[in-house]
Amino acid sequence: TPRPYQTAIIEHILGTPRCAVWAGMGMGKSVSTLTALDALQFVDPRPALVLAPKRVAASTWPDEAAKWEHLRGIEVSPILGTTQQRRAALRRDANVYTINYENVPWLVDHLDGKWPFGKIIPDESTRLKSFRTRQGGQRAQALGRVAHVGAEWFTELTGTPSPNGLVDLWGQAWFLDKGVRLGRSFTAFKNRWFQSIQVGADRHAVRLEPLPFAQTQIEDALRDLCL
Repeated sequence: TPRPYQTAIIEHILGTPRCAVWAGMGMGKSVSTLTALDALQFVDPRPALVLAPKRVAASTWPDEAAKWEHLRGIEVSPILGTTQQRRAALRRDANVYTINYENVPWLVDHLDGKWPFGKIIPDESTRLKSFRTRQGGQRAQALGRVAHVGAEWFTELTGTPSPNGLVDLWGQAWFLDKGVRLGRSFTAFKNRWFQSIQVGADRHAVRLEPLPFAQTQIEDALRDLCL
């Protein structure tokens, strides 16, 4: 029986195909998401891919699916281990596949355009904050090649969406709307809502300081996608 806030999470995922759930540890993000994925099988039978830290991909998601009676129709296959073991995991018949972030570039290359996953769930989605349209983190770049092509449903989960401040939000938001709300590029985002403050004597050492209206405007821009 879901708690009221878990019902809100489930309804948000089902009603907003590309969304973010910002909920603290222990609030049941995993079981709520699996419950939504169970329902989505009737709409989109393609499997889901969960991206997570290695330990979470290996045990948390499989254990959560096995724990609840209403999820007995969900089979979770962790894509972990050696290359041979990962390939074997992909061949298993499952509704949900989990993989650690480090192996995302391998997965994208291995599938070579034949992307089978209709839903992508980045758990600890702040791992995507480094994405940039022209450079940025390798794992986020690899995911960026398939995020808007192969998957209709994209659900970001985290309890700490902006550990280093508002600047962390652009990369995560791009995966939801391709820059519609916060700017098509990180430069556009930066120029609109931040000022560069020089740190020390080095003129190249700068930090980004949010402008006074940034918090309110960014929250308003993301309000429909983020719970």
